[in-house]
Amino acid sequence: MMKLDTRKSLMALGLIVLVTGFRLIEHPFNSTPMLAVMLFSAAVIKDWRLKIAIPLLCLAISDVLVGIKYGYGTYTSSALVYFAFATVFAIGYFALKKLNVVNIALGSIAGSIVFFLITNFAFFYPEAAIANPTLGHYPHNWVGIVASYQAGLPFFKNMLAGDLMFNGLLFGAYALVLKSAAFQRANA
Repeated sequence: MMKLDTRKSLMALGLIVLVTGFRLIEHPFNSTPMLAVMLFSAAVIKDWRLKIAIPLLCLAISDVLVGIKYGYGTYTSSALVYFAFATVFAIGYFALKKLNVVNIALGSIAGSIVFFLITNFAFFYPEAAIANPTLGHYPHNWVGIVASYQAGLPFFKNMLAGDLMFNGLLFGAYALVLKSAAFQRANA
């Protein structure tokens, strides 16, 4: 008979893979499940190797599949984007020790904000004399930083809504399965 932690990890893996697939379905730009995958993996999976490997593999594989399907997905600034994802993973690890609706919502909002602040910081982009959001070029000064964040606000709204929705879906489905009679019987 399989150990309870192994069952929970396998169930979490199934949910993560399922939700990651939403990246390949038409959706509002920046409204993807990947930040939720980072938070959920960090909070729920017990084994350290799996806790780190599963979300990274899902992100890398889905980046490749998105690149094949849409022509983007692996970015010129991938290291920065992956660093932002790692930061969100850390938020999940430290902030979601106790799983409840408030902590999950706050972790989701914090993850969205941190990801937005890191990936839209003007100094990470090529310098330009004046802001050109179309090309992602901003002056490396206060004006450029503000212009970069302003240009990103419409995407932030989609990201925040998507993160809240996908975190609700992942953590909610996980909690429902754990409380289901079938799961309780299997672990009795």
